Amino acid sequence: MGSDDDGAKRIIDVTRDFGETYAEIRAWAVPSSDRYPNGVKYAMQYGTTDGKTIVRYDNFPDHPGAARHHKHLPSGEVEDVPFTDLETLFERFKAEVHNHGENW
Repeated sequence: MGSDDDGAKRIIDVTRDFGETYAEIRAWAVPSSDRYPNGVKYAMQYGTTDGKTIVRYDNFPDHPGAARHHKHLPSGEVEDVPFTDLETLFERFKAEVHNHGENW
């Protein structure tokens, strides 16, 4: 992790293997900063084992034109997502994976 993430503490580290697809969730508590004002950095990836993204949530500020909290779609489009807290977003992500037919 880069210098902006000094003091980061991993708070979620989950991987689920569904056969031809997988889900990987990583989140860190980080010091509040301009990059991460909520004090959390996260990535929630659901994709195929051959490297295709089905859905990915993250708050990495390096995506031009994207809101701080956003979702990547298979088409390459990026949508803004509401963010109340990490637990709520994690539940939303798991529901979306479930809606794609995976038994979370």
